[in-house]
Amino acid sequence: MLFDRDSEIARLSRAVTDAAAGRGSLLVITGPIGAGRTALLDAVRPQAAREGAHVVEAVAARAERAFPAGVLRQLAEPLTADLTADERDRVAAGIADFLHPVFANGGAAPRAGYPASASHAVLHGFRHLVSVAGGRRPLVLVVDDLQWADVESLRCLAYLVHRLDGLRVAVVVAVRDGLPRSGSESVWAVVQGAADVLVPRPLSSAGVRGLVREVFGEDCGDRFAAACLEVSRGVPLIARAVVDELAESGVRPVDDAVREVLACLPSQLCEWYGTRLAEFPGAVRSYAVAAGLLGDAAEPELIGGLTRLDPAELAAAARALHAAGVLVPDRLPRFVHPVVREAVLRSLEPADEEGLHVAAAKVLHRAGRPAEEVAAHLLAVPSFQDVWVVDSLRDAARAAVHRGARDQAARVLRRALFDTPVQTAQRGELLVELAEVESAATPVAATRHLLEALPLLRSATARATTLARAATTCLRAAPDEFADAARAVLADDVLHPELRLRVEARLFLITDDDPRRLADAVRRAQEADPRALAATSGGRELSAVLLRAAALTGRSSRDDVVRDATLLMREMTPEDPRLPDTAALLTEVFVLADRPLDAAPLSALAAQYARDHRVPDAAATIAVASALRLLAQGFVGQADDLLASVGREPSATGTTTGLLLGAAVLHLPDPRRAHHLLRTDPERPEHPAATALGQALRALAPQGDEPASTRVERLLDCGRRLERAGWTNPAVLAWRSYAATLLHGLGDTDAALVLVEAELAAARTWGGPVAIGRALRALGSVLPDEDAAVRSTREALEVLRRTDHRWEVALTEAQLARALQRSRPEEAAALAARARAAAAEYGVRQPADQVPAGHPAPTPGRSTALTRAELRVARWAAEGRTNQDIAEELGVSSRAVEKHLTSVYRKLGLSGRTALAAALDDYGA
Repeated sequence: MLFDRDSEIARLSRAVTDAAAGRGSLLVITGPIGAGRTALLDAVRPQAAREGAHVVEAVAARAERAFPAGVLRQLAEPLTADLTADERDRVAAGIADFLHPVFANGGAAPRAGYPASASHAVLHGFRHLVSVAGGRRPLVLVVDDLQWADVESLRCLAYLVHRLDGLRVAVVVAVRDGLPRSGSESVWAVVQGAADVLVPRPLSSAGVRGLVREVFGEDCGDRFAAACLEVSRGVPLIARAVVDELAESGVRPVDDAVREVLACLPSQLCEWYGTRLAEFPGAVRSYAVAAGLLGDAAEPELIGGLTRLDPAELAAAARALHAAGVLVPDRLPRFVHPVVREAVLRSLEPADEEGLHVAAAKVLHRAGRPAEEVAAHLLAVPSFQDVWVVDSLRDAARAAVHRGARDQAARVLRRALFDTPVQTAQRGELLVELAEVESAATPVAATRHLLEALPLLRSATARATTLARAATTCLRAAPDEFADAARAVLADDVLHPELRLRVEARLFLITDDDPRRLADAVRRAQEADPRALAATSGGRELSAVLLRAAALTGRSSRDDVVRDATLLMREMTPEDPRLPDTAALLTEVFVLADRPLDAAPLSALAAQYARDHRVPDAAATIAVASALRLLAQGFVGQADDLLASVGREPSATGTTTGLLLGAAVLHLPDPRRAHHLLRTDPERPEHPAATALGQALRALAPQGDEPASTRVERLLDCGRRLERAGWTNPAVLAWRSYAATLLHGLGDTDAALVLVEAELAAARTWGGPVAIGRALRALGSVLPDEDAAVRSTREALEVLRRTDHRWEVALTEAQLARALQRSRPEEAAALAARARAAAAEYGVRQPADQVPAGHPAPTPGRSTALTRAELRVARWAAEGRTNQDIAEELGVSSRAVEKHLTSVYRKLGLSGRTALAAALDDYGA
């Protein structure tokens, strides 16, 4: 069925009717590739059948145009075969000799003895044959692809169409636009006798809908129809191919399938256009190939440089391709459909393709086009090229990194290595660049390239700079090799002091699992002048590493660490080269020191840095650090949301923040959340602390019915491993408390008390209130004297209420509620209610029978009181600050802010922020 062709079909029907009445005429159907010319020719048959007309068809072919009278034979033979005996006599009596040369000797030449005027005799004879054949019933002669007809046939048709008066004949021919032969003198001699020229229009939206309905058997959605019209530009051939392909793929014509429509590249369409493109002359094909290769960079001047066509030839080729429907009219050449460009590129011979890509790269390079456009062609060239290629590829890689396309940058740099001589400093520099862009996605490959690069760099300064810039993920993949390299460059006396500080920081960081190195770092921190270190970027980087070592070991005073960390944080600037890593390190310090909110401004600054510089691993590092900070306040749900929004494993970030995040989850009554946090990349060595925390995880979330004694052994092994790594601060993980609780359950109270008292002593030495409160709570759970147990638990609650960690407060309230159930039931009920409300508020969802020892069992509940975080967010929102502003201030996601506000609205009974200020006044905030 044809769509949007009612007027054309009506005109064809009128021509057949006129022929039946003795008014012969010629109709010409023209248009570009895929316009539906042949389909209209096919529509002649039913029209002719209604008038009782005889249809005779011929198809001109490019391959047969050298055979004289080829089309004429296709028409004359069926006409002759259809003649009655009387009609044969009439033909034979008058014109037999005229037609004989058409069939003699393959039509190559008249037989010997025929006069030179035989060609005219053939013209007249063919008209006479048509006249006799049309006498009995109307006659319709149909010729497709007239532009490929041989010269003899065109002469006969031209003679006929100018002498149709009185004949019961309709001649319908189709001519494709855009080909030189379509405008030749011989073809023009035929078409100029046309009574009408039909140019099929592009399909309308209604036409496309009809086509979809015919193929799918159902109506389509508005957006689906619009997408089909957009991709096909109304060209019937393209529309039909796309719709057929979608139907065969099982796609339904619904609006949700718009993406599939836009991405559809029918293979049969590619083959069709490939065949048609081969019919164009060389200059036009060269233009099409150049436009296909250059893509969005296909400026006429660049096409000219690639094809070496002069301006007149370029203009003529462009006109031909526009007329043929290969290109759409535009300032720059654009193909009518992406599959047409694919057909053009497929037409290239493999032997020519490489040379064309090299030529295109040179043309673009000389024209000063963006390096990424040049690189796109060089990536397709497997052979060695000139030196300029390396520089161009490196520029392209930098541009790709700037727009966040690190995978593309890595591909480009790997190609540049192919043209870089081995054992040269240039290759070393290139390997360093490659490692930088690989570090986020493939740290193992980045590590290999860094280790290969270091010996190639000319000086200790160059090697030190590389170590200072390298992503921590790479350094941790081969810590021994990089530690040796760092020590070697630090031995160079001429190393710049700032660079020396940065390398020293990296050395301490990658050896953070060595207790001797951690002790050295603590001593270095105690001996250094914190203000002097904070004065330079390298000093700030080193200071953050040293403070983290002090916090992990707990060997320094917590107050001293907080003081120096606060000083350092105030000196941080957006220009610090390792700002995200340094911010993550300081977040760890503040979390271990129970001051998580202090790290929020720096997290916001680092998050902005990651966005501005489009560094995905930096963004992931900050997200994990922010999640740790949220967990340190008890906001479990928000931390989960933040990690989900990043879509990256914490272990893939540049620091060991993911390990501390796992340890923080282990302090919650849902340790199974720690499974993915403590999962180690199998391609990288496992950090000793990860092994230790893994043991704790198996103890607190046992698989099956593991006995309590085995779980105690796991916790003790965790402690031994942490001590061997130097991570001795009880703020990292209260493993002694958990083991003591299990031992108490086994009846070994003395051993439990030894562990708890040791943890309490270590916590007091460090000075962190959360660690002290956890130890006091554990002590209250194992003391045999009930009054002493209550006193210890109350003391824990008083200490923890001075912190930001609301969930630890809830845990302690729950424990105190259980201890007071008999002696003070009212107070116990109030404490239990607050604990249940906190469980619901902070996103902890753990069934009571799975709660590890020492943790309260949260139950559903909801508090109507605003939390401190909700109150802070609500105040800022009431002041008119946007969610994004608040998120950046707190260093959390906008979604987290929205969740806070939603909770506030629900608790205060509000529909939105317009009434927030007044509600806060009534609330007393």
